[in-house]
Amino acid sequence: MNKIALMEDDKTVKLSIPRGYYVFAEMSTMSDFNVKMMLRDAQSQKVSFEGERQSKDALPPIRGFYQCDYDETELHIHIEEGIDLDLRVDSTDLYDQNEELAVRTVTAVGRDLADDKYNDFMLHLTIMRCNDL
Repeated sequence: MNKIALMEDDKTVKLSIPRGYYVFAEMSTMSDFNVKMMLRDAQSQKVSFEGERQSKDALPPIRGFYQCDYDETELHIHIEEGIDLDLRVDSTDLYDQNEELAVRTVTAVGRDLADDKYNDFMLHLTIMRCNDL
């Protein structure tokens, strides 16, 4: 996992989502502070998925679905309170018999530095190739 320290109110992380792939997004929180997460085009700032939540109860998560129609995806995180955070992002790729990317999963989890639990906010993406590619 890649460790990214969040020491500002806003943080943007580049994610590898291929153009034309379907994206299933699921976001949740287990925190006292409000977390806003957006998946957007790095160039135009067009938002494809947005979730905002402040809850210690992880259920129900916020879900979304879209087809990525741009080349560079950013995960933008906004937390109004001045909290030091640790964000971890990891991904796994599955390839088809032609060694082309069929599915990618991306998981981002974060915690405030008050404890060792990575449960304050989480985002899981399942990225699947479209039939027409």
